[in-house]
Amino acid sequence: MTDRGLDSWTEDHTARERVREIATALTEQRSVEWVRKQAQVSSWQTAKDELEMLVEFGQLQAVDGDDGNTKYAPNYQLRYFTELTELINEQTREELREEIAAIQADIDDWKAEFGVDSRGELESTLTEETDSEAVKHRNRVLRKWEQYEDNKRLLSHALELYDDARELYGGEDGSSNSPVSLS
Repeated sequence: MTDRGLDSWTEDHTARERVREIATALTEQRSVEWVRKQAQVSSWQTAKDELEMLVEFGQLQAVDGDDGNTKYAPNYQLRYFTELTELINEQTREELREEIAAIQADIDDWKAEFGVDSRGELESTLTEETDSEAVKHRNRVLRKWEQYEDNKRLLSHALELYDDARELYGGEDGSSNSPVSLS
């Protein structure tokens, strides 16, 4: 990153805003010190206070770290429901169904390519392969396959909840085409 990029980051955001930006993007447990450094905040207490506020509002979880110190982790449940809400707000039922079909088509292609019926079956073939490039390819496919299954599950949940969610937040006439956001 250029010096200008760093300056922009620190000039355009307050210390607390930078802590929030870093904290709400966490993908794993992190310490106050780690967040403080990433957010380029000089005060440990400022970072700690902001993290505690995010815990209080349910955006993060405070967990005991291996070293006995508190660490902060994403609130995966909140993130999941936020993603569901975004899908319902931004896509039609037809678009959700099309995405599920596209994911399933890719999974079907992998099943045919490797002659397997499941991701677990493909994983069990890793030790049978002697070519390192083939093993790497299978590992890449396994990671994508796992991600696709998670995405498919999320899309399915959005589809299941779609009508109920839209009805709860529908327009004055109860229509499901309301511009009102569910979040």
